[in-house]
Amino acid sequence: MEALVMTLGSGWVSGVRPYFMVFLLGLAGRVLGLEQVPEVLQRTDLLVITGILLLVDLAADKIAFLDSFWDQLHLIVRPVAGGAIGYLLGGETDTTTAVVMAVIGAATAFGSHAVKSTTRAAVNISPEPVSNVVVSTGEDLAAVVMGVLTVLLPALAAVIAVLLLACGIWVMVRLHRRYRHLRARAREAREVRSARGADPLA
Repeated sequence: MEALVMTLGSGWVSGVRPYFMVFLLGLAGRVLGLEQVPEVLQRTDLLVITGILLLVDLAADKIAFLDSFWDQLHLIVRPVAGGAIGYLLGGETDTTTAVVMAVIGAATAFGSHAVKSTTRAAVNISPEPVSNVVVSTGEDLAAVVMGVLTVLLPALAAVIAVLLLACGIWVMVRLHRRYRHLRARAREAREVRSARGADPLA
């Protein structure tokens, strides 16, 4: 049960800030001596690499349009990170549990990644860069809070992760409907202009 709740929380964070989640788990395992954290995540070389990648991730995510390109690059990385963490957490029990946790972690990470990339693409439509930085900073804070909860209060983090995924899916559906509505209105406007151009008396 503990592996499941930690996988849900870490999976959500991995879909937003995968390097942060790996770094945080490894650091928590070293400093706090958490038995749930596999030793491979506590390796010094892994902590250094994920720390550097975390800084790059934070910087790239603050630049409008580059963040969308960065999201596309991480379409595979984030779910893989969530799945890998889930596999390692579940591997403390048995192989079957590890595989199940890997699937749950990857699916959760993919869900939060999809919500993040969709909302950021919508934000990038705005011509000013302030909103992009504000949203990115909000994602940073959410990742930190969820990451800490995953380490200290994994059950609470799991519940919040499920709620955030549900809300995120609702937002994605609303954005998709809004986008279809705007496309339909743009198509109607083009048809009206074409009709007026074809009729010189209009």
